[in-house]
Amino acid sequence: MTSHGTMKTNTAPPLSLRLFCLALMVPACAINGAFVALAIPALAPYGIPALLVSSLIGGMIGVLPARWLALKIHEGLRDER
Repeated sequence: MTSHGTMKTNTAPPLSLRLFCLALMVPACAINGAFVALAIPALAPYGIPALLVSSLIGGMIGVLPARWLALKIHEGLRDER
């Protein structure tokens, strides 16, 4: 039971919402990963490969906030009904 007295159902967000959140968060985290690589002077000798690897790592990490965002949006939409 929640504080509102309603039962919470364990429904997953729809695929379209999950894909939308992935489309938002993965590129954003990949760009942040590239900026981190630019900010670390020790990665300068590695050049473009360092940027690519850090972007890939950032993109993989971006899946986690995308899942969280999809769940929060889905909960908010479900509460409005």
